[in-house]
Amino acid sequence: MTETKYLHFVLDEIGYGVHNLNTIAVALSNLPSDSRVDPALNIKWEPKNVNTSSIAARRFAVRSSIVFAAETLFEYMNSISDDAMWKELNNGLDFSVELAAHDSKAKRFSEFCKSIPDIEKEWYLLVELMCHWRNRIVHASTSKAQLSSSDRQYLESKSSDIYETFHHFDIKKTLADYEADKVTLKEATTLITFLIKCCRKIDEYYLSSISNISDNVYCDILDKDEQLIKIRKQQHSDKRTRQITKYIEIKLSSLSAEKLVEITTKYT
Repeated sequence: MTETKYLHFVLDEIGYGVHNLNTIAVALSNLPSDSRVDPALNIKWEPKNVNTSSIAARRFAVRSSIVFAAETLFEYMNSISDDAMWKELNNGLDFSVELAAHDSKAKRFSEFCKSIPDIEKEWYLLVELMCHWRNRIVHASTSKAQLSSSDRQYLESKSSDIYETFHHFDIKKTLADYEADKVTLKEATTLITFLIKCCRKIDEYYLSSISNISDNVYCDILDKDEQLIKIRKQQHSDKRTRQITKYIEIKLSSLSAEKLVEITTKYT
């Protein structure tokens, strides 16, 4: 298996979101110069200035994509932390646990990533920035979300490398745009790229770690599962076997097909 169901969810949702964002951007760039509307839309649209409305709508779409991506990330992190096998690793990594009073999910994400191999510091700091940006968008009047001064300095020290590696992505401009809350389409999609890179590394760590778990641990997880216990109490039949097999495949979805067969055989 190359990815967990959790990462598959992220890739599907984010891919869908970015495609729609790009579609909106292209459509807005081709708005007619007047306010003619297809009657089938059944809406009233009478902008004072079509170009001004187009710019405002694009900004709304880009800001919305930041919120959508951050929420998708939080869902991924919560799902991983709540996974039975992840808990069995006993690695102390739990996104749902607050690190200190009033800590943010953005900061929690960075702290989580510090223990994951092969995640570059600038990657997770840029994702933290994106999550802070989400907070500023959603809680505009009250949010004081911010990177630490040392983290900002670190990102600025990496600006040349990132500019060369990631399609001329300008960190200094992005940090300035963050302060002014003027996120661009390029900034949003590039920050989302770093989000995906981080999630892939978390996924790789998860899959490589559980590959070392003994069968006894898998059995302990299944033996405590109330739904599986209920299914196994049914009279022996082909239907019962199918239900057990399907349930274990879902419960331990990150295991290889061979390992699933080996584990499932013990319960059918």
